[in-house]
Amino acid sequence: MPFFAGLYKWYTNERLRKVMIMVTQAAGLFSGFALIMIGVFSEDSMAQHVFWSDVFFAFNLIVLILANVSLITHPKFLRPIAYYGFIVALINLLFVVASNTPVLEWFTVFTALGYVALLSYNTLRPRA
Repeated sequence: MPFFAGLYKWYTNERLRKVMIMVTQAAGLFSGFALIMIGVFSEDSMAQHVFWSDVFFAFNLIVLILANVSLITHPKFLRPIAYYGFIVALINLLFVVASNTPVLEWFTVFTALGYVALLSYNTLRPRA
């Protein structure tokens, strides 16, 4: 959740970009809440666990797409990170629509965490 709050650093005077980042932040905060709820409802409570898991992956997909679309034309955003983000979004989409296997679920989670790491690096790197 703090990661999404930190996206304010990408705000610009461009109204559309700022609004898209704000929507990304809201979706990200809800995704973070859903991730907490996955932990609250273990697999012993399968219906609730699956519900919150579906919510998490749906909002994760929204976040990946919105973050990339809003930042890809930002002059300080590294384009390879956006390309990686779109690949991760595709992997997430494949997981949501095609499979419910634990291997693909974990692969989806770890590739998304890789995107978070790259975007964090891009956000905090020294600018020339």
